[in-house]
Amino acid sequence: MTELENTNAYVIENIEPVSLKVSFSDIISSKEAPYLLVVKSASSECIRLTIYPIKKKRIIKIKLSGAETIENFLEHFSKIIKDFEVLHTSGLMKKGEHLYYEFYLNVNKSDDKYKDLIASIDTIRYIFKEIKIEEIGLKKAQRR
Repeated sequence: MTELENTNAYVIENIEPVSLKVSFSDIISSKEAPYLLVVKSASSECIRLTIYPIKKKRIIKIKLSGAETIENFLEHFSKIIKDFEVLHTSGLMKKGEHLYYEFYLNVNKSDDKYKDLIASIDTIRYIFKEIKIEEIGLKKAQRR
């Protein structure tokens, strides 16, 4: 892609299973980032894959739900992430009266910073109806 291009597109046949070939060698070597975080977002109209080269085999996904105002949400959410590298966010969604948000952090349960993350979350737990913390690990490649 050139400096003026934001995206790259091509058309392929829809034959199950769809195989995509993606190379990251133009942005980072596999030695520098030996893993890929693949985030799949699906709707009735499309599937979007966002792929990040990463160094860790495991990362943390956090789901927040139930905050009632955007101001309240943003103020307290920023307290959680200020000391962590955010890899991906879902964007803020509103369903009914409640807000929902997912984000992925470049930290895992064995990192020293994980305790700091839990402490940060504990200080704002009362704002949200639900907070889920999940460690996302290496998925075994499926061989054909």
